[in-house]
Amino acid sequence: MVVPWVGFPLAGLLKRVKPLSTAKFVKFTSVHQPEVMHNTMLEWPYVEGLRIDEAVHPLTILAVGMYDNSLPKQNGAPLRLVVPWKYGFKSIKAIVKIELLKNAPVTTWNKYAPDEYGFYANVNPSVPHPRWSQFSERRIGSGFFTPRRQTELFNGYGEQVASMYRDMDLMHFF
Repeated sequence: MVVPWVGFPLAGLLKRVKPLSTAKFVKFTSVHQPEVMHNTMLEWPYVEGLRIDEAVHPLTILAVGMYDNSLPKQNGAPLRLVVPWKYGFKSIKAIVKIELLKNAPVTTWNKYAPDEYGFYANVNPSVPHPRWSQFSERRIGSGFFTPRRQTELFNGYGEQVASMYRDMDLMHFF
């Protein structure tokens, strides 16, 4: 799904706060509102993370709106992360805290189901999910009978982001 996000590069914010050289990861924490967020399956608040090089990539943005309007609550207001080459769960919504860390944070889905949701979560059709194939997909909003299309590595952003992962085993570090 192509969404016209309104926001700014996360790199700009990180540049302003001047991370220490020991900062290798960025941890994001969502708002904790159990009365609104009724998901009893996950531990709240929701936590996600990126390596610092992923965080400062020009495609990584903090969104405050979409379609030229303020970001609605259901889409992550007041602030959400957008990382287009990763699976959607990495684009954490309703961010209230951002931390710079020396070590990788324990993220919500990686903690809950580490065999299904790796820390990196790069879109990779070659890594099968234990319960479904990631080889093909249907565009959001298309009908059930719309033909599936082949999922693209890095969600089609390979030319822009593959160099960050060139020395990694993407089957192991999924």
